[in-house]
Amino acid sequence: MPSFPEPWTLLRYNEPEYDESTNNRIPVAPTEVPWRGLLQQRQLSASSVDAGNVEFQDWHVTSSYVLLLAPGLDPLPAERDSFRDEDGAIYQVVGKTRARRPVRGPRRAAYIAAIVRRSNDM
Repeated sequence: MPSFPEPWTLLRYNEPEYDESTNNRIPVAPTEVPWRGLLQQRQLSASSVDAGNVEFQDWHVTSSYVLLLAPGLDPLPAERDSFRDEDGAIYQVVGKTRARRPVRGPRRAAYIAAIVRRSNDM
């Protein structure tokens, strides 16, 4: 079972509120949920495109990672949600987040796996 030494903050997306006087939707700040996790670099293949970092314009890079989270987060983060690390960097959830269980032993979740992406200007 992995240990989760890093503090993370889940930024859970909230639906905008409706203002009846102006008929406009007003954005609502995301709900912040403190959690523990461990960020790992994503290395799924040997090709440069899938190796984790993609340069889409000069000096603009997007990086993909696997964020392992302590079990118990309910509901699981969705694609609209983000995570903030202790340095203030924002990581957007990409794809479906899944609870992972060990093959043998107890059938309770061992960790939650989320594919996250961070884009920045270098």
